[in-house]
Amino acid sequence: MCEALLVGCLSLAITTGAQAGPTNAVTALAPVSVSTSRSSGIYQVGEPIQVRIQARRPADEAVRTIDYTVKLHGAKWLAGGELPLTNGVAEFTTKLTEPGSMLFTISGTNAAGQKFSTLAGAVADYREIRWPQPAPDDFDAFWDAKLAESAHLPLNAREEPVPLPAEPGIDYRKVTLDNIHGSHVYGQLAHPHKAGKYPAILLVQYAGVYPLKRDNVTGLAREGWLVLNISAHDLPFDLPDNEMQKLADGALKEYTTIGQTNRETSYFLRMFIGCQRAVEYLTMREDWNGRVLLVKGTSQGGLQSIVAAALDPKVTAIMALEPAGCGNTAQSSGRAWGWPYWQAHAQGPEAAEIMETSRYFDAINFAHRVKCPTLIGPGLMETTCPASNVLAMGNLVSGPVEVVILPQAGHQAHNDKRGETPFNQRSAAWLKALKEGQMFGEFAPLNMPAK
Repeated sequence: MCEALLVGCLSLAITTGAQAGPTNAVTALAPVSVSTSRSSGIYQVGEPIQVRIQARRPADEAVRTIDYTVKLHGAKWLAGGELPLTNGVAEFTTKLTEPGSMLFTISGTNAAGQKFSTLAGAVADYREIRWPQPAPDDFDAFWDAKLAESAHLPLNAREEPVPLPAEPGIDYRKVTLDNIHGSHVYGQLAHPHKAGKYPAILLVQYAGVYPLKRDNVTGLAREGWLVLNISAHDLPFDLPDNEMQKLADGALKEYTTIGQTNRETSYFLRMFIGCQRAVEYLTMREDWNGRVLLVKGTSQGGLQSIVAAALDPKVTAIMALEPAGCGNTAQSSGRAWGWPYWQAHAQGPEAAEIMETSRYFDAINFAHRVKCPTLIGPGLMETTCPASNVLAMGNLVSGPVEVVILPQAGHQAHNDKRGETPFNQRSAAWLKALKEGQMFGEFAPLNMPAK
């Protein structure tokens, strides 16, 4: 694997209250900045990690003390306490004694009497982070059976062309595919109007219930891509905003918990098979170049990207930024667990069934089936998609993997959009190389099969 380093200090922000849903809530800039002795956040096991907390402005020196905690894999308490700020500065030193990520929580009260809580992180020997739990014995058999079931169902693709007067060089249409259990895949497709064969991208979506933006696909189509963007839900992607909001607040408010006690009824079953159906649709099109099929997504979309490549070997590359769904059963190994928070919903007499179901929808258990080049971007300030779990998943991928460690990134860069810049830069380089039929670095060039 390759590592990408980020130069600069860790810029943190105030967070208030408990984390709600799959985001890190951010309300204002914290009165302190936090940096580690390596701006990359990357260390070796046993190396000292010095953490420096500094008031941002002289007025912030009214912050006299801070509280801190240090947690291994985002969960196991290693150290903590109260530190005085002397001349606006406090420091502590820690280290990792095993491969993993470390999450620092720094909290206190600012000059206005408001409480703040911030996050920072580090990681050691990330190529060696392992996942301590096996996949279910019948994991592959279960998904192979679902693929066989899906294969007997015609795609029955319906396309509705939509004129775009402002985009004369782009063909745009709505697409509907049949999916298992009488459900559907809804998406939008765009490609250059000029006849030809194009590299393809499948865009999969982050969590939530919302319309798809047309420029998700038109911008890439202008650059010469065949692009399909699908909704995670069994509903048209362009419903009016008020109807989408009604569903988000009502029937689909807790969609991740629908059917959660059984792998046959889980909401994720049709979502995951829908990703494979979308791959099948793209690869059957006459305007696909037969060589490049990238799947790209963030958070829930990162999870779907991994699953799509695991279920269909025609996927030739994936990009997964802060992928969710890694380590659903992490708590049983003393690690932090994140979205979709199976553990939080595993209550009462059905708790065991819920957690057993979660194992069949865990990106970590799909990873060994991924053979294509994979780009992943874990955030070291993550609580939604804990870094140790994401890195353990990446270490199980069978194909070549590039990891871009993001020391400044909380979930989807809610703390600071600049935190994702290194991943976005590598994504741009991958897109350029893939479009040209090449790759780079330690696994260049790709040996991509012709159609």
